[in-house]
Amino acid sequence: MDTTEETNGTYFYHGHANVTAQELFLLIFAESLANHMGVSVETAATILAGLPLIAKRKVLGAKGSRTSIASKVARQILKGVRFPDGMKVEAIIGMGKVRPTNKVGTVVGRAVPFVGYTQAVIIFALVQERPETNTT
Repeated sequence: MDTTEETNGTYFYHGHANVTAQELFLLIFAESLANHMGVSVETAATILAGLPLIAKRKVLGAKGSRTSIASKVARQILKGVRFPDGMKVEAIIGMGKVRPTNKVGTVVGRAVPFVGYTQAVIIFALVQERPETNTT
């Protein structure tokens, strides 16, 4: 079963069983992005997970801010986990803004896209320095 098949309203795709239509779309999108960029699927997935796609609730004075899937999931999984002794770590917000926080979930969620970007840069650097093969 290496194709997309529908069973009881869910799908099977490349070893992933019981996949919903939305999950199937994201799997195919991440795989297509990876192929287009010439990177691994994991790299494309971390970049996608870090994009601010989810609208946040409106707070007084805030205008249309958004958050990422990685940030939401990290905050849910690491809810209440803080760095010891009141230590604060600077986490990047948006394009270059830095804000200190002592919440581990916040730091992890905001770091995910940069892990993807770093993986992509490493892949591109390795491809660039790969010696040419002479076929003559």
